[in-house]
Amino acid sequence: MSVTLTIDGRRITVPEGTLIIRAAESLGVEIPRFCDHPYLEPVGACRTCLVEVEGQAKLITSCTTPVAPDMVVRTQNTSEGAAKGQRGQLEFLLINHPLDCPVCDRGGECPLQDQTLAFGPGESRYIDPKRVYEKPIELSPQVLLDRERCVLCARCTRFCDEISGERFIELFERGAAEQVAISPGEDFASPFSGNTVQICPVGALTNASYRFAARPFDVKRGDSICPHCACGCSLRVDTRRGEVVRHLARDEPEVNEAWLCDKGRNAFRFPDRDRLETPMLRVPGLEPASHAEVFAEIAARARGGARAAFLGGARLTDEDAYAMAKLVRTAFGTNDLDHRLGVGAGSWDLERMQAAPGMPVTYGDVERASAILVVGLDAREELPILHLRIRKAHRKGGAKVFVIHPRRTALDVAEHVLCPPGGEAAALAELRSGSDEVATALREAGDGLVILAGPRLAESPGALEQAASLAADHGGRIAYLTRRANDRGALRSGAHPALLPGGRRVDHEAERAEVEAVWSRPIPAAPGRSTKEILEACAARQIDLLFLVGADPLTDFPDEELVRRALANAGFTVIVDVSLGEYEPFADAAIPAAAFLEKAGHLTDWEGRGQRIGPVRDPVGLSRPEWRIFQELSEVLGADLGFGSLEDVQAELGGLLASREVTAPAAVPALADAPAREGLTLFTYPLLVDDGRLSVDAGELKAALHREPFLEAHPADAERLGLADGDRARIRTERGEAELPVVVTDGVHEGAVFIPYNQEGLRMSRLLAGATIAPVEIEAVEAEAVAGGAG
Repeated sequence: MSVTLTIDGRRITVPEGTLIIRAAESLGVEIPRFCDHPYLEPVGACRTCLVEVEGQAKLITSCTTPVAPDMVVRTQNTSEGAAKGQRGQLEFLLINHPLDCPVCDRGGECPLQDQTLAFGPGESRYIDPKRVYEKPIELSPQVLLDRERCVLCARCTRFCDEISGERFIELFERGAAEQVAISPGEDFASPFSGNTVQICPVGALTNASYRFAARPFDVKRGDSICPHCACGCSLRVDTRRGEVVRHLARDEPEVNEAWLCDKGRNAFRFPDRDRLETPMLRVPGLEPASHAEVFAEIAARARGGARAAFLGGARLTDEDAYAMAKLVRTAFGTNDLDHRLGVGAGSWDLERMQAAPGMPVTYGDVERASAILVVGLDAREELPILHLRIRKAHRKGGAKVFVIHPRRTALDVAEHVLCPPGGEAAALAELRSGSDEVATALREAGDGLVILAGPRLAESPGALEQAASLAADHGGRIAYLTRRANDRGALRSGAHPALLPGGRRVDHEAERAEVEAVWSRPIPAAPGRSTKEILEACAARQIDLLFLVGADPLTDFPDEELVRRALANAGFTVIVDVSLGEYEPFADAAIPAAAFLEKAGHLTDWEGRGQRIGPVRDPVGLSRPEWRIFQELSEVLGADLGFGSLEDVQAELGGLLASREVTAPAAVPALADAPAREGLTLFTYPLLVDDGRLSVDAGELKAALHREPFLEAHPADAERLGLADGDRARIRTERGEAELPVVVTDGVHEGAVFIPYNQEGLRMSRLLAGATIAPVEIEAVEAEAVAGGAG
């Protein structure tokens, strides 16, 4: 239903339940406010948004009052009473405010400054000494509090209560003594804490990484998309003299709303550290060279049917990944190309669906769902903004949320069903045929069911098919989620050993012919090697040219031993990246690539939503976008890709994606129960704040949220092993051993132990043999030492 009312003499019709302040905004009328925020519940805490409503004896707060039929509202523009009330409230808020704008980080972009200038009294009548507090209070290594600036709007505490659900900070005391505070001895250890800084309407909360770093008039601003995960959050990048000083969330109602996780906000220095600025060639040591020299050397080694393979693409733009896929198949004549560096290959049928245009599941679908099943995904650690939207679906829409996982996640609104690592397929099969509370809730949800299938399902045979069939059984929807920023775009662009752009199969003659007609060159018909198979082929000296394109297999692939053998035995290794890092000893050639904030293109989030990015600054040194590198290399190889501009790449890729549809995979029969495993099973995945290359120099972030390596074990397993919480244990796998502190918790499945994948001090890829699930032996370190001494 809609409601018609009058605001400042202008008639307007808005949906029933709309707040007066929102109705005024739709007319372009700005009403001053501090506590109001479009994604927070109204509280009327600051009393600044006063308006006059005909028939009401007193002024009312427009941020808490919904519209009514034929209501007549007068804002400060047409009511002297409203204007006087606002001036008085602003004067009251400024009584104890320090007015230290010249040194405040909010100075120049402060709502209190702006609204005082626009609506305030112009001068203060208060002449007594102002209230003073100790400053700053370190709520965490990331967030600092200057309490004397606080106007008690409660935005920060409401965000923690309503949005993140992590109530670290609260309003303490009452009356004139009321203040934002945190319990003694606690840190604001939330991965969403930076949002409280951004929505603070004054300079009370500041970010340690930006404090005194720059002034608003001293930075250059540019819009981009966060490169850290597949959430696709809209980002504002601030640079000072070319160096990144801050990331801020941009409002994007369809994706991240107004939020950003702390990793996206504070891990921003990687484009400015250890950059590769010029092409390099090993002669015999790595020496600076020209692009022409490097391309000529690659071309010389590619002659005579040389065997080439490419790894990477999940952090490239869609256009870069497409140019790479075309180069690999037309210039090198191979399908040995894979962007999936983490866990093993998933279901090709599901990947074909993800590669097709369109968005089978969106953030909006999640928010509107009546039941959400999260399986094989730790949402807060892997896709944090999706975690917030799942919480919102429960809080706002009453959605029932269920999680199938070997470990209890931070999704506190969900009912968790713990399963053994790799046992997700059996758990899903049981849901399809079961009649328990979870199965009944999913069945009753019907087309309101959304299944979010995470990357762990790739290591549970049949799990993706079971998830797809469960969704089909009830008329629901399914999304297969991966972690990296452009996994979906790389897949859609054809950076896959068996799938061409749009999900076309290389071994399907008609589908392959569609791409050959556009490329005007033949494409090999047999599917290529996966990441693991490429590495094994390199280790066996069966690859003459290995390209690592924005890839970090030493960290990301769960078998560092195999990766090192592959790098050592590959005939000629070419690194295309923003930096060399630990790959310098293995590189025979290196080509500098532009960072995400230095190029244009598109990134595709987990939904399938393509979002445009643009250059915030010029490329560093001789770096350039990957599509241009591949275009120039193709010319030297005699297989011109035909891309004279980025628009040429976009037009060709867009043509291949247009009207491309892929049908859902057929239902599969329920699986038999998975065989019981003997002994303990290790499983691992990365936490949000790990030791990855994109977190370099993110000191504040790591100090606040990084955890030392640890091992989680079920109480029954710990008791059997003679371990207590806080003890140290030695673990042994096929590849090696490590000592770790033990966390005893019933939040992991009995018989399973969890260790974070890539924490500083322990790179788990050194202990794994190609999978993130492995048998493991555990013993107490202290017990062994005592036994050794007694002997």
